[in-house]
Amino acid sequence: MVPLADLVAASLEGDTAAWQTLVVRLERVVWKAVNMMTNDDGVRQDAFAATWLRLVERLDTIREPEKLPGWLTTTATNEVRGLLRHRSRQNVSVDWSAPSGVFGLIAAAGDGDHERELVRAETRRTVRRAFETLDELCRQLLTLLVLSDPPMSYQDAAVALGRPIGALGPSRNRCLQKLRNALAGADDSVG
Repeated sequence: MVPLADLVAASLEGDTAAWQTLVVRLERVVWKAVNMMTNDDGVRQDAFAATWLRLVERLDTIREPEKLPGWLTTTATNEVRGLLRHRSRQNVSVDWSAPSGVFGLIAAAGDGDHERELVRAETRRTVRRAFETLDELCRQLLTLLVLSDPPMSYQDAAVALGRPIGALGPSRNRCLQKLRNALAGADDSVG
């Protein structure tokens, strides 16, 4: 596997194959970050694209390419927040003629096992709703230490969050417990 530093250097020299390899290798990192921040597909798509645009704009400033996954996670998270703030100020209209909700999921399921797809989609929505109830620090901490692929090191997360490294483990555990409690509350409200 080509090191990230080599891919960044080649991309800066205009090597489109290196850029494409870089994007393919790290796109899961960006998708994970945007998917955990919102269930609005339009925001996710826009944040995904904007994150890569930010990388293109700042690629020449990346000094430690091996930390690129963490940088992308933070950038994607910030892009989602910005888009959500911007969209919350706009009037929103709903196109009732487009398939949405359960009907959109059924229409999108191609393997004929609609029930399994519906359960998966509902589980994702439940986890996202629980994640969105967490405070800002917990969302950032869990995104960096748990959800990014690969998870950011505690040392890098401490720098990114401006917190002491020794506080991250206990904070992570408290945040995971808050998420478990939120999920348990979601289960109680369903049953």
